[in-house]
Amino acid sequence: MGKFRRNSRKKIDFNQKSFSFTHRYDQEKFKLDRLNNIRDKFQIKINNRLILSSVIFSTIFFAIAIQIVHLNFFFNPNKEYFTNNHLIIRPNIVDRNNVSLTANLKMHNIQIFPKQIYNKERFAKRVSNIHNNWLEQDLAEKIKGNKSFYLDRNVLPKDLQKIINLGETGIVIKDSYKRIYVHKSLFSHIIGEVNDDNIGVSGLELTIDNLSEDTFKNNEQKIVSSLDIRIQNIVRDEILKGMDIFEAKGGAGIVININNGEILSIVSLPDFDPNNPNADPNFQEEYKFNRNTKGLYEFGSVMKTFTAAIGLEKKIFNINSKYKINKVLKVGNDTITDTHATCSENFCSVEKIFSKSSNIGTVKMVRDIGIDTQKEYLNKLGLFNRINLNIPELSSPITPDPWLPVSTDSISYGYGLSVSPLHLALATATVLNGGYIIEPTLIKKEKANDFKERIFSQDTSEKMRYLFSKVITEGTARSAFGYNKSLTYKHSYRYNYEYGYLVGGKTGTARSNSSGFYDKNLGKLATFIAAFPIDKPKYLVLISLDSPKPIDDREHDYDTFGKTNAGWNSARVSRDVIDRISPILDTKSKYKLN
Repeated sequence: MGKFRRNSRKKIDFNQKSFSFTHRYDQEKFKLDRLNNIRDKFQIKINNRLILSSVIFSTIFFAIAIQIVHLNFFFNPNKEYFTNNHLIIRPNIVDRNNVSLTANLKMHNIQIFPKQIYNKERFAKRVSNIHNNWLEQDLAEKIKGNKSFYLDRNVLPKDLQKIINLGETGIVIKDSYKRIYVHKSLFSHIIGEVNDDNIGVSGLELTIDNLSEDTFKNNEQKIVSSLDIRIQNIVRDEILKGMDIFEAKGGAGIVININNGEILSIVSLPDFDPNNPNADPNFQEEYKFNRNTKGLYEFGSVMKTFTAAIGLEKKIFNINSKYKINKVLKVGNDTITDTHATCSENFCSVEKIFSKSSNIGTVKMVRDIGIDTQKEYLNKLGLFNRINLNIPELSSPITPDPWLPVSTDSISYGYGLSVSPLHLALATATVLNGGYIIEPTLIKKEKANDFKERIFSQDTSEKMRYLFSKVITEGTARSAFGYNKSLTYKHSYRYNYEYGYLVGGKTGTARSNSSGFYDKNLGKLATFIAAFPIDKPKYLVLISLDSPKPIDDREHDYDTFGKTNAGWNSARVSRDVIDRISPILDTKSKYKLN
């Protein structure tokens, strides 16, 4: 038994490692290797980041060092390192006869570089003593910073010398050019303005900034406009007289060549002096509003021009066609009547409906024309779209939405569609010039005629000229042009005895709309649009007066017999404008009676 037990024991080899011991030994080594690997990677990342940071900080340091050296040894504050628009000489604007409308006056800007100032406290005190625009404490605070700034701009030589005589460091004088508007307010809405940096902010000035850079830098360059200073002065003068006589709040006037779209005159009143608007104690910001291109209005009966022209073109009626004129007519929820006496009989011809300005007759005419045809032609006439012109102050017409049958009715006699005076002038020019669409321009053209698309025939255009002449001789403008034989005042109606007129026109008087309602207390917009010589028109004149009042002044022959209709005010202003400008344009507008 003992032997068996001794032999059954397993012999132990003390040089052999157990399985469990070997496993524990390998695990510890694995952990150690992994830890060393992570530590090595982390060290590499730190080294890379330190290198990158060193490169970045070194670059910044050297950039700053270079800039410091540059500022101290090479910087010349008189040199322009950036494009300064106020140093650019703007091209002058001239009228069609080469009369200057603008000028560039060389002046100086005073720029302050605080870094260059040796004694800032003394600087602030001495400069503020001779420069009233800066208080000492404000200037002292300003120069604490390092950023340069303008002490003053567009300084005259006499004022500049006072600053120079101080002998202070940190003052740099730079040339500048101040834009001068030679004729002050005469062209304010069209030429526009520039800001302190001599950059255009409105009118033609803003348009000029879109021209090539070479145009700015060449002092010989100029913009030849279509405007005529003589005609502009006359139109403005006569509208001002009309505003004074009829106590109107404002006025607008346009003279345009109906064959090529050149605008010879465009006046919006009140106006302003773009040299320094705030110098006028009565100036209001709204004076900058351009009534002719930005304003949108319902013009009343002048819109009957398009109703008549469309119907004649489509041969829906002719000038002798007759319509029954009721005493009243239902248009939507409203009942309309005729302001002017129309026909003695119940039926009235298209000629009489137009010359006497019958609302009822015009609605019946447009109902024969129809909605689709009316919309088609009004769109072709440009009355739905923004005008393409050389200035940015433009508006898009306000059209009915939705367009209902009542819209067609009301638009036929001048309500429900709001357009600018220039829209109205261009569309009327198309009706009278042979039916051609014209593109308006404020830049002089070489071509006498610039016809493109045609939408009315020559026959329709000639018939409309005839209707326009009837408004003068027998219709709503006859009193202004001296064809009312019952009026014998020797001044305003002197033309009864001396002249006949080669002028045709159309009156329009519209109530003012406020928040969708027509308020009698707001006054009326009285507009007259005329063309001459009416047998073959060359020029169109539009005059509009805002809220004219009835005048009782027989001594000076301004009596309107209690009326505010366009035939009694804006038509008279138009007549006086035409009388004065027709000799300048070498065009006959009247003839001597036997």
